Amino acid sequence: MSDEIELAAIDGTNPLGFLAALGVLDALHRAGKSPTLRWTDDLVPMALVSGVADADGLVAVLETDRARWPSSVVLNGPSGARLDDAKPASDVLSRWAAEVVEAERANADLFAALVSEGGVDGKGNGKPTHLHFTAGQQKFLTMVRELAANVSSERLSEALFGPWREDSPLPSLSWSSHGERLYALRAVNPATDKRLGVPGADWLAFLGLVFFPTCVTTRRDGVLALRTSGCDQPWKRSALRWPLWTIALDRDTTWSLVGDSAVVGDPPTLTPATLRGRGILRVLTAPIRRSDQGGYGSFGGASVLVEAT
Repeated sequence: MSDEIELAAIDGTNPLGFLAALGVLDALHRAGKSPTLRWTDDLVPMALVSGVADADGLVAVLETDRARWPSSVVLNGPSGARLDDAKPASDVLSRWAAEVVEAERANADLFAALVSEGGVDGKGNGKPTHLHFTAGQQKFLTMVRELAANVSSERLSEALFGPWREDSPLPSLSWSSHGERLYALRAVNPATDKRLGVPGADWLAFLGLVFFPTCVTTRRDGVLALRTSGCDQPWKRSALRWPLWTIALDRDTTWSLVGDSAVVGDPPTLTPATLRGRGILRVLTAPIRRSDQGGYGSFGGASVLVEAT
């Protein structure tokens, strides 16, 4: 397509890059554009988006969209109960859900990707998405609000077109598979290191969570459990699965594709020949690992589950 823009820094094999591309698609859709997204068939697949005339116009749309979020109910919680994390007590979770429903649709979409009303942990607090990787002193909503308030046009451009400098002290949501800090490969424990990142990519990836909603299901043993689209249900040892495709898809079609159990189920049921017929290059997976102390999460390196012939 002649009006496509290549996002040269968005690597589809990195969960952070994939989520960021989805965030771009969602923001363009919210701005009233008619965007599409697809991926190049290269060793490092890069995102191609349409819907705006040029790179400057794309960054301008994303900056305008970012400015709407710092005061939103989905990032702050219900009135009188400002939340630091997406783990509120069950009564606060119900109030939060009620106020989100009264807000604009974008809040509801993001809320459904963060928590599910009725989904609680053993202590009765809200159970967040499997893509919630923070713990301890890192508070997810506080970190996202800081990104929403401080990510600049320059940082958005860096996220899209590179190079990724990974030099920002703004919060990192730990979604890059390139940033896993393995103690076994270090002389000292890296836990106290200040993680520097690419805040524009983290912010866009947060918006991309809308494509991975949560829901409450009943396990075989009768216990209620939270599920996150595209992820294995176990909390400690989960995984994210996602497809890369060559046909330009709009936002709603992309939403259907990344949640299609035939594509991202465990395991995917599509054959290599069927993938090719649907314009899908491959389906990838990255393990989700959580520390025993505190539950901090990270992605392992991505691998290919099935590839088109």
